[in-house]
Amino acid sequence: MAVVLGLDYGLRRVGLAVSDPTGSLASGVGCHTSPQDGSILDRLGDLIRERSVERIVVGLPLTADGREGEMAQKARRFADRLAEAFALPVHLVDERYSSQEADAWLRKANRRPGRRRKPKGERDEIAAELILQQYLDSQSPDPRSTP
Repeated sequence: MAVVLGLDYGLRRVGLAVSDPTGSLASGVGCHTSPQDGSILDRLGDLIRERSVERIVVGLPLTADGREGEMAQKARRFADRLAEAFALPVHLVDERYSSQEADAWLRKANRRPGRRRKPKGERDEIAAELILQQYLDSQSPDPRSTP
């Protein structure tokens, strides 16, 4: 597999994660906050070049019953912009519960001694990591299916 970039898209913040070169492990690499951090396309272009990204995954925020609301439509338009800007395959992944999972992870991590809260962007970075890991896991062959 190739290096994959995972994104948790939001109107103000976009969580960022990349896979390892084998395409098996996702790692958060930050959060882009608009407009303070400048152009999201410039930031992503830099990441794509630096990490030799060959594919992009964008979280699709479906409603609890699986329908697309306004935010899902915005995420789709963002994914279309990325495909056009970078000429890379862009995949959408159901991210219904990624933010809640990220919150649970942060609550657990913040209970450890010596741990202090991190900025709001950490939630988005963790959500991007979870979205990307879900995608990577769906692309790996099931080890139980090998003889």
